[in-house]
Amino acid sequence: MFIVKIFSIHKTKEKWLQEAICEYEKRLKNNFLIKWEICKDEADLEKKILNESFFICLDEKGQKLTSLDFSKKLFEFFQSNNLKINFLIGSDVGISKKIKDKASFVLSLSDLTFTHQMIRLILIEQIYRAYQIHENTKYHK
Repeated sequence: MFIVKIFSIHKTKEKWLQEAICEYEKRLKNNFLIKWEICKDEADLEKKILNESFFICLDEKGQKLTSLDFSKKLFEFFQSNNLKINFLIGSDVGISKKIKDKASFVLSLSDLTFTHQMIRLILIEQIYRAYQIHENTKYHK
């Protein structure tokens, strides 16, 4: 079982967005355990993420990957980290230099800017897509 823990600030407020996130969690549930660590503020987020030995920061200035490359890298990370990966979604002010400097990898999902709530959906869909690519299904065309 692959374990993905996603650190973020504030809950997902939009019902339609939460339903979409739940749909991908449902699709992943047989092979992935998705854990959400919702922090109350920046200080709480920093305190919790810096206790993790391996984490990926999502940042617009991070490395850009194709979906195929993301899938390959994701499963390399799973293999080297006992099937567990942590992701960090920053707040509306971004991610502190202190956190980025300690990150194992900094990833950009797009040149565009999204709300942290939207990024939750984009990230979980990309994890699902990466798994489908890894399993060689027809989802990714």
